[in-house]
Amino acid sequence: MTIEFINVNFRYQDEHQVLSNLSFVVEPGAFLLVIGQNGVGKSTLLKLMNGILKPTSGKVLVGGLDTTKHPTSRLAAKICVTFQNPADQIFAPSVQKEVEFAPRNLKRPDIDELVSRALSLCSLDTVRTKHPYDLPSPQRRLLTIASAIASGAPYLAFDEPSAGLSQIERIVLERLLQELKRDGRGFVVVSHDLGLFLRHASQVLVLSGGTNIFFGSPEDLLDQGGSLRKAGLKLPLPLRLERLANR
Repeated sequence: MTIEFINVNFRYQDEHQVLSNLSFVVEPGAFLLVIGQNGVGKSTLLKLMNGILKPTSGKVLVGGLDTTKHPTSRLAAKICVTFQNPADQIFAPSVQKEVEFAPRNLKRPDIDELVSRALSLCSLDTVRTKHPYDLPSPQRRLLTIASAIASGAPYLAFDEPSAGLSQIERIVLERLLQELKRDGRGFVVVSHDLGLFLRHASQVLVLSGGTNIFFGSPEDLLDQGGSLRKAGLKLPLPLRLERLANR
């Protein structure tokens, strides 16, 4: 399943242009890392993928479906998006019911299996009966990720999934990414956390001024360097030291 942006433009009503002539293709099973400074349209890009927002012009195709012609409920079977703030999506009275919602709504035949695996991957098995807002903030973020995993969608899109996580939850996140990548699940991740996600990415999209100034492999991005500087970004110190040591 591919995700295609074809000359996509987007602007909010009565506001400046957010995205301009954005074109790229995410291949089946790829891990796309989307980076750029705040306000360049990264979260908007995710909302265009699941149809919450529609392009002002151009096309977004998700698994061949034009997002302007299909409801979010149908697109959710192809790509499941989590938001930057867990409070924007958590609503169920228990962890179990929250994780069940997507596969039940999508009428998946293997709901129990999907839910059990998602809870296990996110280390939430022992809190499945708790109310989500009785969980600490890092576990609530993992809960939104578990809900996406349980959807069974071939692509998962996460907005700043490592924000606010302790080292313990970061290990959980990294392990689940590794396991789901082995399953062939694809990812679109918006994050400033280059230290964690660059090593998982197969493709990187760098946004600046509402358009892509780089789209390619992490290796090409690091070799060129100029795209990061142009976007006002720089590698974390451990990555810079690692690259110096390997030269």
